[in-house]
Amino acid sequence: MDKNNAGAKSGNVAQTGGTGSGSGNMVAPGTGGVVQIPRDAFEANTKAYFDNLHANNKATK
Repeated sequence: MDKNNAGAKSGNVAQTGGTGSGSGNMVAPGTGGVVQIPRDAFEANTKAYFDNLHANNKATK
């Protein structure tokens, strides 16, 4: 049963553009939809993503 669920989830990602939690890519917050990032990496450490985003924004101003 787990094998079937895993296949259904990956198929769902391909069809829906990664709306399932923890799979596929997502639009990177703060980028206006221009950048896509792996959802797994973002969910694993959201604080680091936003710390880096804010540090980069300060450096470019």
